[in-house]
Amino acid sequence: MKNALLFSLALLCLARLPRSDGLVAPSAKLLDLQAKLLSKVSDAMPLQKTDHCEVVGGDKHKFGGSAWYSEESPNFLTGVSVYQRKATVGVDVWMGPSYDVPHSLLRIEEYEGDKFNVMCDMVPRGATPIGSDPSQLEKYYGDDRIQWHKGASKLAGAVQLPASSSFYKRVVSSPMLLQIGGLEFEDAERLATEHQDFFVASASAAQQIPARLRGSFNLRDDKIRQFFYRGEVEENVEEFGADLGSVIAAAQTGPVAEAYVGGGS
Repeated sequence: MKNALLFSLALLCLARLPRSDGLVAPSAKLLDLQAKLLSKVSDAMPLQKTDHCEVVGGDKHKFGGSAWYSEESPNFLTGVSVYQRKATVGVDVWMGPSYDVPHSLLRIEEYEGDKFNVMCDMVPRGATPIGSDPSQLEKYYGDDRIQWHKGASKLAGAVQLPASSSFYKRVVSSPMLLQIGGLEFEDAERLATEHQDFFVASASAAQQIPARLRGSFNLRDDKIRQFFYRGEVEENVEEFGADLGSVIAAAQTGPVAEAYVGGGS
């Protein structure tokens, strides 16, 4: 936990400084929330910072920065992406093939000084299409999650945000994708925390899948991350231009071609 907090604060310290250039940056309370969300993962799956973002040039840029973490003792994860971009923060957790737990995507955006958007998703994995395996629906997309999703849309001021303009991002998304705007900070904080708590609890309770199935998870995860990267490129190039947008996309996605941890023989 302490290591994760130190890594997070090291990443975030520049954004806490007053901005003299007029650019928008996350507020202190949003940065604190990001650190807490990262710590929830690191408490369950101890993390260590890698040099991926430094190598691709996206660890620090004029609109924010990114960091990529791996597990200290590889077991559950491919890695964790922690980033800031303007007034947006994110913590994306990518699973390895030893477990069938969905990948977790979590992003919070601040605007107009006191309103917040929350985007979170549990990305389905493996060769079996979502809906074909009742046990998967029960574990990760059950009635409790459906009711949670419905409840989020009924919060005070809540508005449904439009789907991503990127086809590749939409391919990756699950039916449980939550994109809610117009929230007070307390509601945004609660939704983000509940999402992260559900993911961590799911990973902590998961049993390893048989080694013979891990190849199909590898193949599907490779494709998911490739689609996600293409979506990041489209979105960030549109906003920041080809050069910086491509760097931000590579940093926020993490190593796409890396070997997955925990693979079976």
